[in-house]
Amino acid sequence: MNLNEFANLYYSNFVYPPVPLDPKETALVLIDVQDCLTKDYYEKFFKMIGQDVDALAPVLDELGAYVDEKLENIGKVLSACRSKGIRPIHVKIESYLPDAADTGRLHAAAGLKYPPGTPECEFLEFAKPAGNEIVLKKTCSGIHVGTPIDRILRNLGIKNVIIVGFYTDQCVSTSVRDLADLGYVTGVVEDAIGAFSPERHEKALLGFKNIYAAAETTESLLSRLAELK
Repeated sequence: MNLNEFANLYYSNFVYPPVPLDPKETALVLIDVQDCLTKDYYEKFFKMIGQDVDALAPVLDELGAYVDEKLENIGKVLSACRSKGIRPIHVKIESYLPDAADTGRLHAAAGLKYPPGTPECEFLEFAKPAGNEIVLKKTCSGIHVGTPIDRILRNLGIKNVIIVGFYTDQCVSTSVRDLADLGYVTGVVEDAIGAFSPERHEKALLGFKNIYAAAETTESLLSRLAELK
């Protein structure tokens, strides 16, 4: 047995039960499900930096299909949670100032400077807020550094948090770790979160699945929600 095999054996003993689904104590947090994920956005981005978009067409098609698959699952989870009274909280990347000067250093360095009202800030159709659902915006990676979500969750009496959204290795990972450290029972829907590629998603998931958060599939969560009266 080598060290990698030993580590896999060790972590195989960490099996978390699924997040409880009591609607009074459970929230669904949707992270960055917005226009800047789309194939069209990246086509514009690569044109802007002088890349040959035609040469990138096959991989951009692959990216679009990958994101669409995640979005479909996010839509299913959001609809089912709403139907059972589990509160959705929507978080997105958006600055407060028209010139986006308030954007955090990390996001600014990555070009994620999205002034209010720009297309990149728009929620995608699968995950548009409805009614009076809470919408928070951030200019950094984690939802706790970037928003007052911890205070909001505590004011609402929330103890359990289900996470969907993007990107697994960035905003999702940071937020999951912070939620766990702050004492929330945390879960991710592993086929309703995504990274920039399947490989980055899988590697990131390995770093927090059943360590900081329970993980389940969309099918599993929908099945559990269907059993709620």
